[in-house]
Amino acid sequence: MAKGKGIVQLTGTLQGLTFYLLDGKQVVRTAGGGFNGEAIKTKASMVRVRENSSEFKECMQAVATFKQMLQPYLQLLKDGKLHQRLVRVFTQLKAFDPISARGQRTIAKGLTTAIGRDLLRGYVLTQNGSLQSLLQQAYTFDEQIGFQVPHFNATPLFMGTVASQMELVLRYVLVDANGEFSFVQSEKVVLERSFSGEIEIAVPVLPDYDSCIVVAIGRFFQEINGSFYTISKGVMEVVEVMG
Repeated sequence: MAKGKGIVQLTGTLQGLTFYLLDGKQVVRTAGGGFNGEAIKTKASMVRVRENSSEFKECMQAVATFKQMLQPYLQLLKDGKLHQRLVRVFTQLKAFDPISARGQRTIAKGLTTAIGRDLLRGYVLTQNGSLQSLLQQAYTFDEQIGFQVPHFNATPLFMGTVASQMELVLRYVLVDANGEFSFVQSEKVVLERSFSGEIEIAVPVLPDYDSCIVVAIGRFFQEINGSFYTISKGVMEVVEVMG
């Protein structure tokens, strides 16, 4: 492999040589070599490559669908690494599939295991803070009962902000045995700046499912001319897996 030092930098293949950039520097190598599509599809030595490719494709599809299930709460986030982080954790989750052979392991079956559920529980999709840092008060979540904050005082959370109200909601992302995703959302709880008391978000009626990811969303809104807008600066919106 040779490195170019000239001013002109080429990319592509020319007269048997392939030119490309590596870490900002031009590199030249002999064209050809590596894997080709037919070899990957047919050669026995490529079986592990085929297995990894199949599982990676399933993982990418699962991540894309999972994000789609939460799209209203993710569309305003400016996090270019969220997809990459989810691919990493979903790849780990897939590896916990206790039933399927390599090449056929799925996210859905990984979620049916205790270790798979523990991997996702508490996973924060928003990087600017957890639900605990947003609420600043103790809360409980029970998969049968729902979400509760026994003694909630909203006033300290609004101090020093332009927020007019806060919203809390649970979204249940359901996965069936075939890996198909759907969701059911709880009732929204909207709190004004002066709210004080108990918060309860009950579990909604859920259809049959093979596994479920419960996601809690907390976010602040600012009222401008009678309309409410999400505030994204600071710890003002949190999307976190509860269970």
